[in-house]
Amino acid sequence: MTKVSPISVAFGKAVKQARLKKAWTQDDLANESGLDRSYISQIEGGLRNPSLPVVWDLAVKLDTSFLTLMAAAVQLMPEASSESNKPSE
Repeated sequence: MTKVSPISVAFGKAVKQARLKKAWTQDDLANESGLDRSYISQIEGGLRNPSLPVVWDLAVKLDTSFLTLMAAAVQLMPEASSESNKPSE
């Protein structure tokens, strides 16, 4: 079973929040971004790790900035004090 990264889950939640703020469905975001709806679903579920250009494009389509989207993801992260959330070396 694949381990899901906390930052991937947090980023997915941030994308979903931004999408819902625009009152868009996953299909709407997929159509606007040129990505498949199932890929959007996997991102929102924390199952996929999109590349930086994809993150940038999602931010633009969601009428936000790359930094704002990433900051929202950081705010949604579980407690930073948890050992499991520290980056591996």
